[in-house]
Amino acid sequence: MTKKELSKQHEEYIARAYLGERSRSSGASDTDKGDVRVQGSKSLIECKLTGAPGSSSKRTTLLSHMEKVADEAWAEGKEPAVALRLFCPESPVANVDGWVDLTVRLTLDDARRETTWLSS
Repeated sequence: MTKKELSKQHEEYIARAYLGERSRSSGASDTDKGDVRVQGSKSLIECKLTGAPGSSSKRTTLLSHMEKVADEAWAEGKEPAVALRLFCPESPVANVDGWVDLTVRLTLDDARRETTWLSS
């Protein structure tokens, strides 16, 4: 399977998980930004893929942190999440103090939160 086919498959998976629609242009059109849109949601989702069958992704620090917190969270019946703080004052997504704060969750946990929010 090609990288493009794997990316399309990933976008379709995310669209199904969030009850959304995959962008026909995969976010490449000026009038259709992002990869997945969820009707009635405040989210615009950009999909990124790394690795493939036969060519695993390199283990990252982020993945190691997520695995650790997942073990701990699941032991308590909770959902894992990793909060990252990066000092990047030149970034357009930085706060007034120069920090970029990101929260990373497992897709299905986040999709359940998003779709529950949509139905309320």
